[in-house]
Amino acid sequence: MSGLLRLARAEKRSLRLAAAGALVAFPLTAGAGELRITVEGIRSTQGTVLIGLYDSPRTFLRAVKAADRASFLIDPDRFGAVALRANTALKSAVVFTNLEPGRYAAVAFHDENGNGKLDKNFLGSPTEPYGFSNKAQGLLGPPSFADAAVALGDGDSAIRIALILP
Repeated sequence: MSGLLRLARAEKRSLRLAAAGALVAFPLTAGAGELRITVEGIRSTQGTVLIGLYDSPRTFLRAVKAADRASFLIDPDRFGAVALRANTALKSAVVFTNLEPGRYAAVAFHDENGNGKLDKNFLGSPTEPYGFSNKAQGLLGPPSFADAAVALGDGDSAIRIALILP
């Protein structure tokens, strides 16, 4: 066997051992998955797209009630939230990682004027585009967590939120 061939095999064996060692040193969380949320229906490049992810009816309802206040993004009970600048593609996406299997509901709205909240008219109806996961809509109010929730298993999932234009 030539010296180069022996060297190549030794390098392959070393790489395999290093990869196996990395799996032991940095184990993946069993059952954790990813959820990609794409928000469509953004009508301008002005402002910010706010997305919140919730894992219980209590936190979801709290977020819906807080959407018209600047506290939407700083809710300590939500699973996660992100603010993305509106862009010329008129859609935004985010990936939440390391999610345990379960049910999750998402809220999104386009804060067109950048004031950090969902603006509403004097009747309490939103004046900025908004939407929920699972295409959920409420009757004379927001949908329930059960209607908006999507089941996440061990793998990766993707959902789309089409904003409702007021």
